[in-house]
Amino acid sequence: MFNKTLLVSVFATLTLNASIENTTFLKDDFKITLEWLEEKPRSYAKDFFIIQFLQNENIKKDEALKALEMAKNQQGRVKQAFSKNFTNLTDYEFDCFTSNLKLLLKKDDKCLALGLTLNEATKIRRKTLKEEIIPRINDYPTLKNDLEILLSNDRLKALKEENVNRFYRLFLQTNHNFRVWNFNKNYEDDFLQKLSLNNDFTKFISIITNNDDFKTAQKSLLNFQINENVDFYTSFNLAINAIKYEKNNKALEFLENANKKAFYKMDKDNILFWQYKLTNNKEYLEQLASSWDNNIYSIYAKELLNQEIQNISFNVQLKNQKSDFNYVNQFEWIKVLDDVKTGVDDKKLEKYYNIFTDENTLPHYVYILHKFHKFKKQYFITPYEDVFNQFELKDKVLMYSIAKQESNFIPSSISYATAQGVMQIMPFLSEDLAKIKNEEYNVYHQFIPKTNIEYAKKHIDVLNKQFNNNILMVAYAYNGGAGYLKSQLKKEIFKNKYKYDPFFSMELISYEQTKKYGKKVLGNYLIYYNYLNKEEKITTNELLKMISL
Repeated sequence: MFNKTLLVSVFATLTLNASIENTTFLKDDFKITLEWLEEKPRSYAKDFFIIQFLQNENIKKDEALKALEMAKNQQGRVKQAFSKNFTNLTDYEFDCFTSNLKLLLKKDDKCLALGLTLNEATKIRRKTLKEEIIPRINDYPTLKNDLEILLSNDRLKALKEENVNRFYRLFLQTNHNFRVWNFNKNYEDDFLQKLSLNNDFTKFISIITNNDDFKTAQKSLLNFQINENVDFYTSFNLAINAIKYEKNNKALEFLENANKKAFYKMDKDNILFWQYKLTNNKEYLEQLASSWDNNIYSIYAKELLNQEIQNISFNVQLKNQKSDFNYVNQFEWIKVLDDVKTGVDDKKLEKYYNIFTDENTLPHYVYILHKFHKFKKQYFITPYEDVFNQFELKDKVLMYSIAKQESNFIPSSISYATAQGVMQIMPFLSEDLAKIKNEEYNVYHQFIPKTNIEYAKKHIDVLNKQFNNNILMVAYAYNGGAGYLKSQLKKEIFKNKYKYDPFFSMELISYEQTKKYGKKVLGNYLIYYNYLNKEEKITTNELLKMISL
């Protein structure tokens, strides 16, 4: 149950308005009902509350199905929450999907076809496949033809004669060892061109280029002739692969296509950085230094050219009146987001200047300013100082850097994955942290900035111990998970083994989101450190030395 005494003590540490105190889900007797959910707009915020509803063991299946139908994303975590207590599979289907191979072989042919995965099939002896399984699945030609490929002595050669969808099924639905054994081969350009017409080409290139177990395949990609179907991410990964093998002219060709396809300014700056590194052409450096986006690359260029950052603000003038805006209510913030979706003009700027009037709503007003300036003027604010000032300077700088990237400091933020609050903590993690802190747990506390920030600090303390206080590694682990980062470090990146390190190692993180996240946090860290540290400043080069292993 919600601890009312704790609620009062939390509220006492913050300047809260009446609308916050009356927030439904912060009341000690709050229970989610279907009626309450029906009133809320379809959104990731609503999905979060649907998940909480589905975790109630006392609800009936028909109620759970009604809640599921209201979700914005009926797959993913919402479906997981539904499946934990209920399932929309028949008993027969559930039995087939959960049976191991030994049991499947004893069931009927339909059940065998339903339950057998391609990954499991790769572990079956050829004789068993040929004599005991394939003859039983004639009514399932797609699976049958997939399995027949496994009987080939040269599976890649056999796949080249097939539809590319079969190639991608065998490549993407199997394990790493199977991929390396069968797909670490030389690829002719005509087959790569065929593969590039499918949307899964991006995943294929990412997997190949980000793991040196595929060196033979990596080298063959150097002969790929870029075409108009190839997107930014694929072009960029191909460029990094070419740099690895010191094929700079080919890398520049890939970078040129990446630049044509890039949408985000930081991606364009990343391309300019590599164009400069490969050519030493100062024009690229000057273009990079003129970027309106303050990221690790543009700041690096400004330092080399002795230029100051021009379009940055640390302080924002407010009316300094108590705001009535309910800043922990996700659905109130959704109304604002809908209102400014197409942009912010002078009229809307004035409107929100008169709504977001105190420190609790500073992040909300800064979001409006970002939209007003089309993000070309950037704000590095330091809200919730009463909470962040508890921490040592280095910790405070890192947490501000992460919070800016995670939520822009909006306490009611909920991600598509249901991460919550200023620091975007996943519910399963905050529940574990509550046990470590020996505190009563309530998932809704995470929308209160003080609670969310202090929980994040506890998590970051753990990550600092695991990764020796390395700023970038902690950022990677915060976003992608400690286990994922450890798997990446097995590639021996960040040990100055590559030319252009540590910049090059930063390109070898396999998750695109985590790769970009780390770079963003590094840029934020540099800016916040030099703003908050009155005694000394650090340069990009000094910061980069701190992230080597």
